[in-house]
Amino acid sequence: MCKGQITMNLPQDPFMKSQYVNMLLKANNMDLESLCISANINMIELQCELGRAGIRYDAAKRQFTT
Repeated sequence: MCKGQITMNLPQDPFMKSQYVNMLLKANNMDLESLCISANINMIELQCELGRAGIRYDAAKRQFTT
């Protein structure tokens, strides 16, 4: 594993997933793109999945919101 790389299993529930990702974004002081690259997460798929539940990424706040 590379230094600074994050490994995780994301929750399946979209609301829990968004809160978990928000926690990681804040804890690691990253934007969504940087977090997804570091954790090997497909950013487009994540945003689409959460978007279907009415959850959107706010780039200015660096977090997912409903």
